[in-house]
Amino acid sequence: MAYKYSYDYEEKEMARAKLPTNRSMWKFVILHFLTLGIYGIIFFIPFTFDLEKIHPQYSKTKPMNYLWAFVLSLLTFSIVIFIWHYQTAEWVSDALKKREIEYEFGTGDFWKWFFFGSFIFVGVFVYYFKLCKAMNLLCDHYNDNPIISDKQ
Repeated sequence: MAYKYSYDYEEKEMARAKLPTNRSMWKFVILHFLTLGIYGIIFFIPFTFDLEKIHPQYSKTKPMNYLWAFVLSLLTFSIVIFIWHYQTAEWVSDALKKREIEYEFGTGDFWKWFFFGSFIFVGVFVYYFKLCKAMNLLCDHYNDNPIISDKQ
């Protein structure tokens, strides 16, 4: 190169993007209702990507994106959405254990609140609250410690 610039010798490190820690069940419910369900799709699409960043070793295959699950659920009478939420609850539970975060969330909460709780209408809101809180805890821990050692 003919002219040397100062940045040619410096190694610049890209700032790592912070994951959002402001997921709220109330915001989700209100905007989901006001937008006739469109916000629900926008709300859940980043879940898969954030979980892949937080806990990439969990699955050998990539999990299904929420948008594909939503489209397929239209054809399967919402069965695919139930499977997606079950797998997400399992993945979040494993990530909480791996990062040693003391918060109770897992597939039991899916069955208790999302599946059976939907019969009493309030259970789904409890599930979304617990899911949002678990994801906020995971994202906050990831923003502080992106890489964890394999102790298990």
